[in-house]
Amino acid sequence: MPVGDLLTAGLDALDLRILAGRNGQNRPISSPAPQKPGLALAGQQERLRAGTVQVLGRGEISFLRTIPAETRRALLAQMERAGIACLILTHGAAPGAEIQEAADAGGLPILGTPQPTSTLMESLGRYLEDRLAPSTTLHGTLIDAYGVGVLILGESGVGKSESALELILRGHRLISDDTVTIRRIGTVLNGTGPELSRHHMELRGLGIINIKDLYGVAAVRDRKDIDLVVRLDAWQDDKEYDRLGLEPRTWVILGVELPYIEMPVGPGRNLSILLEVAARHHLLRRKGYHPAKELAGRIHEALGKTP
Repeated sequence: MPVGDLLTAGLDALDLRILAGRNGQNRPISSPAPQKPGLALAGQQERLRAGTVQVLGRGEISFLRTIPAETRRALLAQMERAGIACLILTHGAAPGAEIQEAADAGGLPILGTPQPTSTLMESLGRYLEDRLAPSTTLHGTLIDAYGVGVLILGESGVGKSESALELILRGHRLISDDTVTIRRIGTVLNGTGPELSRHHMELRGLGIINIKDLYGVAAVRDRKDIDLVVRLDAWQDDKEYDRLGLEPRTWVILGVELPYIEMPVGPGRNLSILLEVAARHHLLRRKGYHPAKELAGRIHEALGKTP
């Protein structure tokens, strides 16, 4: 993302303003972690990383004021050559005339905030982590069932939306239908829907409906961490489906493994109830309870006692 986006990102509490280097607002930010350049200022310029936001707090600013103006200009030039995205001065500090001139000449943006360093690092770090998080978009439906984020996948027309609608009628919540945008934040996958179509659902024969308008705000939510992937698969007589669940299966999204269930779709199968059971079952397994393994253990124990 370009540095200039920080000024329009809605970070009102930080009150970020540009102090110098206005012509460098297109410099890219590629690292989600703001850094303090203390070691770099002390001579270890190899510590500087391209695409990072470097934060100058009271300690760094006090140090810069103790060195000659020419040295300050040289340090700024080294930062510009290292490819850092920008500098942010905290506590309402001013950059000084020679730093401002060097920043304007080199196109290195310097921003300022009246907030203390700790507040800036925390708020900006959260924002950058979310904004720069790896993301992908999948064709599917995301539901919050019993607090479990269930991502429902499957071919078009297999019944994803209809199953989700019945779950909503049973008191669960819709996050997104048809298109799910997934961001990886750390090891957590967070799903949401496109802003334009948020809370809407397409039902063949009925068309587009608005779940929030039909069932109220309690029937929807904007985003949810994904805990479980269920793929609806049209029943195939010659295909073997897992009947015991002894071996856990996983589905990988953005490098994160999630518990995975392949659920066959056929006449007489109530998918909404099965999805509810899958969510409840996931909660139990998360607590360490595995009924299939427990039953297998009891059977082996009984067989061992058989003369």
